[in-house]
Amino acid sequence: MAYPRDYLISLVIYPFILILNIHLFTSIYAYSEVSHIKGYSLSQMIWYYGATTFVWIFIFNFTDRRISNYILTGELGLRLLRPVSLFQYEMANAIALRIVGILFEFIPGMVIYSLIYSPNFLTIASLLKFFAVVALAFVLNYVLNFIIGVTAFITQNNAGFKRLMGAVTTLLGGAMIPLDFFPGWLQTVCDYLPFKYLFYEPVRFFINHGDISTAEAFYRVIFIDIAWIAALYIIAKIAWKLMLKNVVVAGG
Repeated sequence: MAYPRDYLISLVIYPFILILNIHLFTSIYAYSEVSHIKGYSLSQMIWYYGATTFVWIFIFNFTDRRISNYILTGELGLRLLRPVSLFQYEMANAIALRIVGILFEFIPGMVIYSLIYSPNFLTIASLLKFFAVVALAFVLNYVLNFIIGVTAFITQNNAGFKRLMGAVTTLLGGAMIPLDFFPGWLQTVCDYLPFKYLFYEPVRFFINHGDISTAEAFYRVIFIDIAWIAALYIIAKIAWKLMLKNVVVAGG
């Protein structure tokens, strides 16, 4: 509600990008004279990029920037005095932001996108699987951002590192281009990194991609998501405790 103009602009820009993708991929598929490219039908490929926007709405948070700001402004001392840990406080803030995002961005965006280009691949089952996977992607992204935020104890301003991680996440997470188009060796590298579970896997469940339609594939992604969250949570807690030993707060 604080930024109505930005909100209205986003409701115009994102459908405009969808229309561009419709014309682009329709031309590519027609020129190639194929019904599928790398296992994606025309409608799935068009919606792939729309779905990455939806995933971003579900998982986005400012945690890394907020922790850096606490350190730069000296507000960290006040945060440490609260009865709730900074990890829990920032998690609550991130959840609140995403609830607003879902209500005012995902739902209207889904309606507008569907009116422009029908998602004929979508089923109730694939949508429910998407919600389950993207919820874990939110937690995974939060823990990653918390770790990036902790680096501000060393760098003070972690904006540069944040931009670097954003570029890596976008590329290796499949938000820029489906990982299926990467060379085999790079796909293997992505399999051993957490980034594909932020965008690529949730998007594939949303568009009901053929090779993840089985229950086995769904549970495999859920298990790997939870494993990554647990491992990164341990790293975040250790990094937080180590960095906190060097914190000195002065005031009266």
